[in-house]
Amino acid sequence: MQMARRDVHAARRILAQNVRRLRLARDMSQEDLAHAAELSQDQISEIENAKHSVTLDNIQRLAFALNVRVAELLNG
Repeated sequence: MQMARRDVHAARRILAQNVRRLRLARDMSQEDLAHAAELSQDQISEIENAKHSVTLDNIQRLAFALNVRVAELLNG
């Protein structure tokens, strides 16, 4: 069970790092990304800090807003 838990947190960290990296590369604020992805700025902050699980729907919204494939957000 411990191993599965680590994998979940690793995936969250990878997603967090990729969202932040891509957002900054596009010179977007968290607020800009939130608007483009139809999420709140608080949600973007929580995603970038790997605080909570992210639904597949919201990952798709982020990918669309950042103009990347979902896979690019999840590749570590």
